[in-house]
Amino acid sequence: MFRFFMALGLLVSAVAAILVVWAHQLPGVMRPDHDAPRSYLIINAGLLDPATGSVQANGHVMVIDGRIARTGTGALPARPDGVETIDAGGRVLMPGLIDMHVHVFDETDLAAGLARGVTTVRNMGGFPFHLPLAARIERGEILGPRLLTTGPILNEVGGRNGNLLHEAVEGADEARASVRRQYAAGFRDLKLYSNLSRESFAAIRDEAAILGMTMSGHPVEGTEADPVDFAVSLDAGFRTLEHTESIVWHALNDETDPEGVRQLARQIAASGTMIDPTLVVHENLARIVETGGAHISRPAMASYNPVVAGFEQENFEFWSHYPHDDRTSMQAFYVEVTAALHEAGVRLTVGTDSGVMATPHGVSTVREMELLVDAGLTASEAIRAATLNGAEALGLDGQIGCLAAGCAADLILVAGDPTQDIAWLYQVDAVMRDGRWLDRDTLAGLEEAGHHPSSLRTWWRLGQHLRAIG
Repeated sequence: MFRFFMALGLLVSAVAAILVVWAHQLPGVMRPDHDAPRSYLIINAGLLDPATGSVQANGHVMVIDGRIARTGTGALPARPDGVETIDAGGRVLMPGLIDMHVHVFDETDLAAGLARGVTTVRNMGGFPFHLPLAARIERGEILGPRLLTTGPILNEVGGRNGNLLHEAVEGADEARASVRRQYAAGFRDLKLYSNLSRESFAAIRDEAAILGMTMSGHPVEGTEADPVDFAVSLDAGFRTLEHTESIVWHALNDETDPEGVRQLARQIAASGTMIDPTLVVHENLARIVETGGAHISRPAMASYNPVVAGFEQENFEFWSHYPHDDRTSMQAFYVEVTAALHEAGVRLTVGTDSGVMATPHGVSTVREMELLVDAGLTASEAIRAATLNGAEALGLDGQIGCLAAGCAADLILVAGDPTQDIAWLYQVDAVMRDGRWLDRDTLAGLEEAGHHPSSLRTWWRLGQHLRAIG
């Protein structure tokens, strides 16, 4: 009998080990070729510098070991030994896109983003696997966008719209302890959710200042018994305040008065707070309502994680049978509010909430830029929001999102000029990530990899996360 149970135990351990190994297998296209060069001279390119918003013809970019060494037009520089030449064929070369608000549940989310020219993402809700994954990408072991992440989402016990993936706190002591735990785990940016109490919010803010951590997230509303004024979030030093939708809810109580919108825009501009509108995620909700749920099965959803979709099924059912048209009218209003923010001088970034609410990675980033253009930004201003503004918000200005000596060689080659029509960003012909040149075939492979998220990996990560926030 003892031998039977020993054999059974060994069998179970072996199966578990096999499942763990299988759960960590990645598509081959996401494994970089370490024999491939990371130094290139790109010639015959239209150079789109987001700092000027213009395109210079007959340009060239020298990349050495994954960083831009020089840019210019006209006569070509001498090409050092070991530097390969790429002829851009007159197409437009520009910095890769920065998506400031995504939810990564699987490595294939990163493949889907990179296939569409997204070279940096900020994950807004950290799990235990995110920091090690970011380190592996940084070391060149995995091909994907640069991955930055906040810690687990901080919310109040019993908070409205909270869920089991949030790290729930109750009062100052628990709030401080959660911040310290996230710091010890390696996180340096906190994500705050709407329903934190005044006491918890103050404790999080103070502890973050002591530890040198930054904060981003929803405007903090407080509790029903003790609401927090919107101005408190503006004074808290957030890197970015998320969601035009949430701002309208908290600051305007969903009122659509034009003068109230203008006053709010001036208030935010005076605070210097950067706003990440994430218009596309609510647009997808509105489309679900308009189509009676058909929007959920559109072709772009091929990369959507089935585990997440399962969790969201009840929500999808609710909105698929929602009998009102207010989501369409509110979507138009959120675009109007974003226009007012821009007109008042508020700096905007590009974020999507990709990974949740029927918003797939990659393609949604370009759609968000189109919505910013709908809000009155020029195409060049939308490109700046997706490059330089995102870099500044992340504390990485001069390092990413730029086209100049010293910047990371995270570049995209576009078939046409997106300063004339932002929709050209749907036609990315090549991507350079950390000096690695990814041609059209490689991008197609990444796109296909993005269509196969692993349910096993996702369940494994969810379990790790729930144990961590326990």
